[in-house]
Amino acid sequence: MREVELKLAVHGPFDIPELRSVDGIAEVAESKVQHLRATYYDTDDLRLARNGITLRYRSGEEPGPMWTVKLPVDGASSKVSTREEINVRGSASTVPRAAAELVIAFARSAPLSPVTRIHTRRNRWSLMNDDGEVGTELVDDEVSITEGSRVVARFRELEIEDRGAGEDTLEKVGEALRAAGAMAGDKTPKAVRALGARATVAPDVVPPKRISPKEPAGKAVGASLVTGTLRMMANDPYTRLGSEDAVHQLRVAARRMRSDLRTFGPLVEVGWAEALVVELKWIADALGEVRDLDVMQSRLRKAGGGMEDSLDPLFESMDLKHEVARERLLEALRSSRYIDLLDRLVEAGRSPVLTEAAAEPCGDALPRLVREAWRNLARRARSLRPGDPNEDFHRVRILAKRARYAAEAVAPSLGKKIGKQASSFASGCADIQDVLGTLQDAVVSAGMVKHLATEHRIDGPFNLALGRLLERQEHNAREARQKFPKVWSSLDKTKNLSWLDS
Repeated sequence: MREVELKLAVHGPFDIPELRSVDGIAEVAESKVQHLRATYYDTDDLRLARNGITLRYRSGEEPGPMWTVKLPVDGASSKVSTREEINVRGSASTVPRAAAELVIAFARSAPLSPVTRIHTRRNRWSLMNDDGEVGTELVDDEVSITEGSRVVARFRELEIEDRGAGEDTLEKVGEALRAAGAMAGDKTPKAVRALGARATVAPDVVPPKRISPKEPAGKAVGASLVTGTLRMMANDPYTRLGSEDAVHQLRVAARRMRSDLRTFGPLVEVGWAEALVVELKWIADALGEVRDLDVMQSRLRKAGGGMEDSLDPLFESMDLKHEVARERLLEALRSSRYIDLLDRLVEAGRSPVLTEAAAEPCGDALPRLVREAWRNLARRARSLRPGDPNEDFHRVRILAKRARYAAEAVAPSLGKKIGKQASSFASGCADIQDVLGTLQDAVVSAGMVKHLATEHRIDGPFNLALGRLLERQEHNAREARQKFPKVWSSLDKTKNLSWLDS
């Protein structure tokens, strides 16, 4: 559930003003006072809090005691606090597995234990619209931070939470409260405020700063690993929750880091890099089983429009395959092998094992690393003919992806002008990847359709629908083959390649 709220601070005496004058609010209903007791869990070095994450066990609410994980949301409005809230039932004595797994990418091998306890006296008001629907909730929290039986700090804050009315209504309510004496509040979670300065220091993995072309190329290696690790960490919990996009992003992160380590091959110690490549391939393959089925299901459902009933056996078969693949993925994500990989990636970003060549300036060392990837792609793509086997087109797609990833890995470290050229080159490679990805998806989908047709020979309506579906996949494959020469010629131009010799 998405939690969107606006926080305000209150100092000294403060009474909630009349809010029925606020546009969109017709009625205000006060609810029974709640006495909430929450215990927050984290690692000893507060890895969760430092990443804007909270894990708590709280009692005193009407549904009963509950474990709650709150995750930050990228791209949210700066005016409000937006977090993803996941509730899990479980005993107060032990963090439930379902909750612990959602934060494992951040805690990794460090154990979770209680770090602070908070008591809250909560007054609540439901703000309803003309239809009697609750669109906004206002709470007035008097918070006490405790150590044992002793209260060590107190503060008071107001929270205006969106229940469907939207952020504009939150802001209007906030204006009315500020007019009555409330002040702009701190979006920091209660637990982070309770934990103090230790909880607000930088997390153990921070986005890399821009690297100058004059700086050592080894810095680009570390930056690429940090970027990939952050992407894995951010998408790990949502992958466990079943998000298709998160599965895709987590797989891309693993694949990119594996590709980057190969791109940076001359700059890194071979054995160190290869050990990471092996583990990244392992988790990427587990993610790939699920992701490929997601893509195929979406593709075939779209292509099968108007034939849904007849194609039920196809989608039932794919659903079963997806369930098996997802269970295998979850087993991998729950394994000590995966946690160890995350720990190693965090350390790798901080201290990659470099060769002497990594001391060369980025501007000199990095373009030629991409040059090799380009040569491999150009050699294959220039000789490709419309009637060549699907495997040849697929190989070109893989090489285009490698060249793209290589260019994207080095672009931030090449300065504004050359970096822009590298990014443009990467975009051209992505266009090739997209066209040939459509071809590959159509080929794989057609293969599955043919296989199912042999298993259901006596099912006339189903086989008729499969036949039409097969025709559509073959049509898509032909279209992709026809588009390839034009897309390739757009990339294979001197103006797109000059930066490789800079």
